[in-house]
Amino acid sequence: MEAIDILLEQWQKSGLSVSEVAKKFSNCSLYVTCEPCIMCAAALSIVGIKEVFYGCANDKFGGCGSILSLHSSCSQSLDSEEIAQGKSFNCTGGIMASEAISLLRSFYEQGNPNAPKPHRPVVHQSK
Repeated sequence: MEAIDILLEQWQKSGLSVSEVAKKFSNCSLYVTCEPCIMCAAALSIVGIKEVFYGCANDKFGGCGSILSLHSSCSQSLDSEEIAQGKSFNCTGGIMASEAISLLRSFYEQGNPNAPKPHRPVVHQSK
């Protein structure tokens, strides 16, 4: 997640200790257009984010209730081995959901101007 990387870099440059960084994340609120995916929700749990607010649900990969509920269940073990466990966080979805869907639709219709150019030609298969 870009936001986590930016904050970690800034706080590490400032000389903050691991416990100071953890305390800062525990006071952070994140606002996003779409429900965090499963991997992003797990990362947010690991860094100990306080809360997440999102617009529309992610019905294919949602990690905050649509597919998995990692925001509330990260303290449960995923398997029998000891693994790093995250903390639960508050999550509120559906904020301006129709506007969020419109933003995403517009983005995908236009395409991503920042996407890397393919190295190989795109092959279209006929049906």
